[in-house]
Formats: sequence, structure tokens, C-alpha cells
Amino acid sequence: MDDIGKAFTFPFYQKEWGLKVFIGSLFLLLCIVGLGIPVIAGYMVRVCQRVMSNEEELLPEWSDIGILFVTGIKYIVVYILYQLPIILLMIPLLFFVALGAMVDLSESAALIIAVYTFAFLLLAIPYSLLFTLLIPVITYRFAMNEKIADGLDIAGVFRDFRLQWPTVTVFAILIVIVKILAMVGILIFLLGVLATYFYSTLVFAALSGLLYRGLHPPAGATG
Repeated sequence: MDDIGKAFTFPFYQKEWGLKVFIGSLFLLLCIVGLGIPVIAGYMVRVCQRVMSNEEELLPEWSDIGILFVTGIKYIVVYILYQLPIILLMIPLLFFVALGAMVDLSESAALIIAVYTFAFLLLAIPYSLLFTLLIPVITYRFAMNEKIADGLDIAGVFRDFRLQWPTVTVFAILIVIVKILAMVGILIFLLGVLATYFYSTLVFAALSGLLYRGLHPPAGATG
């Protein structure tokens, strides 16, 4: 993959891409009950690894599901740990909302809830934006060795981000746009949502792998 454009087109030039996307869509369907999430995450990591190593065939076969599952579980752990601050801050907010739905709150209690909600948004929105910028870097750092510690190496993540922040920012914006467009598929039919969302996951994996190659060009490549 020599340019960004191929990150959006490569799935359609892979062997048996239609079947692989269809199988991926079926696993996405299982995500409704939580069973397919680790497998999809593991497959995404595998695609990222193939882009990182500049392999010709970037869509792996749907084999070794157990290995994909384990890899995906580790990636999800990394993802959740980064989301933990928001989750912990959200718990009191949910409690306040539930309490307000059950009883009539005094003006002072309502004020406290309003202030907490404002403070939560003041922290959550910038944090979410920062995480959106960093997740491609977090992803390829985890994919290097499939170690949770690598994905949680905050110093390393910020170092890599600083070295190519303009490219990371552009990629993050592209990823958000692709995810939004994928959700438009819900206006068509269910399988359309699954296929397009799986496609957006492949694009995310490819762009993450390209970021790694921006710092580690293949042997013989010129800058």
C-alpha cells in the first residue's frame, strides 16, 4: 500500500474479498450479543499487522478463530482501560439521572447535578477527541507485539503522535468520516450496515498500519 487512497480500495482487490467481507458481516451480527466483538477486533489487528509488514495479501483467511478471539480480547482490554476515566466519571452521572427520575429533587440537588454534568462534559469531550486522535497509534503499537503493555505505553503513544501529528490528525478525521458514512447503511438494510461497518473497520486497520510504516518505512523505501 503506497498511498492513503489504497487504504479505502484495497479490500476490493483481495482474494475472495466478497466472501471474507460476508463472513466479517456475520461476526458483526454476533456482536449484538457480544460474541463477535473480540473476533472482529482480532481480525482488525491482523489486517493492521499485514499492512505494517507491507504484505501483498492484506485480508487474512477466517481461520484460527480462537487466536483472533484471544488477540481481540487483549485489544479490547486496552480500549476499555483508556475509556475507564470516562466510565468512572459517568457512573455518578447515571446515578443522579436515575435518582432524578424516581424522586423530586430539591433545587440545590438539581444545581449540583447540573454542575456535575457540565464538569463531566468539560472533561469528557476533550478526552474523547484526544482518544480519537490517538487510537490509530494505540492500535498499531498494540499490533506490533500483541501486548497490552505496548498499547498502554502512554509515553510511547504520545511520542509517536508528536513525530507525525499532522498525518495522524488527517487519518483520524478520515476514520471518523468513514465510520459515519458506514452508519448511513442503516437506512438501506441490515446487511448493508454490517458490510459497510466491517469495511470501515478494515479502512481503520489499514490507516493505522500506514501510520506505523510512516515511522518504520519498509526496507528499500525512500522518504
